Amino acid sequence: MEIKMQSNEKNTFDFEAFVLFQQILNKHANNPNLRVLLFTSAQTQFFSNGIEPTLMYGKTESDVRRSVEQLLRTAQTYFHFPVPTIAVINGHCMAAGAVFALFSDYRYMVDKGGRIGFSEAIVGLNFPSIPTIVLQDLVGVKAARDLLYTGKQIKGPEAKEIGLVDELYTAEDLYPEAMKFAETLSKLTYNSSRGMKTALREPYRAQMESLFALDADLFTKVILSPDGQEGFLSLIEKRRPKFST
Repeated sequence: MEIKMQSNEKNTFDFEAFVLFQQILNKHANNPNLRVLLFTSAQTQFFSNGIEPTLMYGKTESDVRRSVEQLLRTAQTYFHFPVPTIAVINGHCMAAGAVFALFSDYRYMVDKGGRIGFSEAIVGLNFPSIPTIVLQDLVGVKAARDLLYTGKQIKGPEAKEIGLVDELYTAEDLYPEAMKFAETLSKLTYNSSRGMKTALREPYRAQMESLFALDADLFTKVILSPDGQEGFLSLIEKRRPKFST
């Protein structure tokens, strides 16, 4: 199975995109013939540039909370999707887009012309605790700390060096190589495919549920703060943010 994003030129997520993504995942989760999911972008420059800024700027608290909770639920649904997932990162991969890549079982990335990073700090936001835990488990506490505090967006070779991505390929070879690996995973039995995924993911489930309210509350509060709103406005106006604190 393949999911290919195509929302706009930067593949940002609006509310409807989060809902649709979750609906697609739920629709196919119980398919007994499914063994692997390939997740990629129809764009060549952006895998995903994260949240659509207009989704969070100038909105009421209830609207922001509704969007934040939908984002978190969609990400959790993807994280716990019952078969292995492969993110084919064929362009820039930022913020919420990078979280979905992080929540994949495997990450194949283009060797040139793409960066990956968690840029929330650059626009005055915080970062939810659950993807923080997953990031630390993947790359280690020190690398996760540096990525989050600096918001730096790193190229493919550095991402592979720290373990954030698994493999690098040229733009021409990226998709064929990902498909080749997907075909290998597709040979798993039903029980192996789903059983291994459960073993790898289930230990996180209780943490995710227990921290959901905290993550939703803090992220909503920060987005609605003057600095959070300035951060999203700066993205809309394509300029550097000017924070008050």
